[in-house]
Amino acid sequence: MAIPTNLTKNTIVEAINFIEQNGIPDKNKSTKYDLLANSGKKYPPKYVIAVANHLMNGAEMSAGTYNAVEAKNFIENLGYEVVSKQENYELLITSDAVKSTDEKFVVEDLTLGDNYKPLESYFKSSQGDVIRRKYNKGERRNTNQTMPRIAFQLFENNIESLPVKEKEDFPVCQYTSNTEIIRGIFSSVTEFKKHRNSIEYLTYNYGKDRQFIIYCWNIFSTIIFVRECLKRFGNDGDQFVLTYREKYKKETILAETETETETETKTEVGKQIQQSNEHMNDYSDDLIESRNIIFRGAPGTGKSYLAKKIAADIISNGNFDDYTLLTNEQKKQVEFVQFHPSYDYSDFVEGLRPKTNDTDSMGFELQEGVFTKFVNRAQKNYDDSQKKYVFIIDEINRGEISKIFGELFFAIDPEYRGIAGEVSTQYSNLHDNPDKKFSIPDNVYIIGTMNDIDRSVDSFDFAMRRRFRFIELKAEEQLEMLESLGEELKTEAIKRMSHLNNEISKVAELDENYHIGASYFLKLDHLTFEQLWTDYLQPLLHDYIRGMYDEEEIMKKFEKGYGFSTFKVGDDHDNTDNQG
Repeated sequence: MAIPTNLTKNTIVEAINFIEQNGIPDKNKSTKYDLLANSGKKYPPKYVIAVANHLMNGAEMSAGTYNAVEAKNFIENLGYEVVSKQENYELLITSDAVKSTDEKFVVEDLTLGDNYKPLESYFKSSQGDVIRRKYNKGERRNTNQTMPRIAFQLFENNIESLPVKEKEDFPVCQYTSNTEIIRGIFSSVTEFKKHRNSIEYLTYNYGKDRQFIIYCWNIFSTIIFVRECLKRFGNDGDQFVLTYREKYKKETILAETETETETETKTEVGKQIQQSNEHMNDYSDDLIESRNIIFRGAPGTGKSYLAKKIAADIISNGNFDDYTLLTNEQKKQVEFVQFHPSYDYSDFVEGLRPKTNDTDSMGFELQEGVFTKFVNRAQKNYDDSQKKYVFIIDEINRGEISKIFGELFFAIDPEYRGIAGEVSTQYSNLHDNPDKKFSIPDNVYIIGTMNDIDRSVDSFDFAMRRRFRFIELKAEEQLEMLESLGEELKTEAIKRMSHLNNEISKVAELDENYHIGASYFLKLDHLTFEQLWTDYLQPLLHDYIRGMYDEEEIMKKFEKGYGFSTFKVGDDHDNTDNQG
């Protein structure tokens, strides 16, 4: 029997409510697809249709008359999102062997790690004791560095006692049998870079101002290191366990929600906000704790990119951090604005706007600004339910802050959220209820971004500085945004960026605030390295050094560092503006 045509979206809602109350029989659990509800919960499409048919038509609650693909297509045609289930794999590392439940895994090709995402890592002793990583506050969970950090945590004293030469010879990674063995446990980034000039490393802090630095890149890149630790310092039967999955394409990433490790905190409805200690991004906890943060740093360090990732991370309660994967309803919990010199209070809070009256004459009416509308949505949700709202202000320092925020300086203070921070707005006498105060509820979080080298930073309002937590982003951070370029292009981009920034740091008048960030290299999806240099990086760098005594020689060093030469070999007089 085909799927009944009289089933509607409302009957699907009724079916979901029925399943919530009665559960899903084991025989009806999905193995291929999940219906993703607005709540973020997942349900087996075939069983949902069977329940809907039962409730609507009195039919037997059976899902055996149509297949999974038919159920998927029917549910999607009603406007629901259906996601594919995906298999998780388990990798076991002992001193003798490395084995995975993934048939594609081979220890002779660890470059495959670029295609996978870690879900959990832990150490299991020969006695059966399980040890997991100790996290500092705000640290990101389940990253490519989790497993080697557990190894350092367990064998810190053993590694520390090794002679310097043994540390330098310690095997860390060998991607394939035909490539070099990457070696070395170093005491500082400087020492690491003497042996391998790369930004692909792990920093493990221990003791007082002491560090271990090793090479680390993809999820498999430290398998050799971990196994060597077991050989030297472990007991027979000790093992590391890594659970992982393939990286999702955007249309299927939401299927991950049941495999993420997260901690749920019970809340009093309408009074407390659900807090998750398992966000994907290590900056998400900073925002939850501080409520207002500003990302500052050099151009192209991915500040806006990171802000949207954090918003998605928080809105999805740690299930994913890709903003494009938020549902339309979830996107209403995020607002994005960009400040500029002409942006003012009427744009942000409220103001009088022209209006045509019924008599065709012109007048003015009071209209809410973008922030007020956002706060009102958040307040309604705060009164009704478990949700967080994130407001992003790009280039926050480019606007005249005191003019834009006005009396809201007081209300945005983390210590004065809710009733404690109520204020009367400038146009309160024009409200239907002039006595109504403006306040910002506890479920509103604000992210600002600003470029350190922008001259407007110097005049940034000190009242705002007291109300925001400032977090610096360095150029070598947020390299994950380059994943979309593919492994070969990504590796080349990182190498050129690193070499160029080294040259920038050598200029006395410049510092790391002038480094080139990874987001510039995203343009390589449609530009060549040559075009990126001539059309974007070269003009920016010219602005950096304009007026310096040895401007031409500095540019030549920048060109060499980047790997682009605009003058003929042996001809020191070629104009650096000519392409060669």
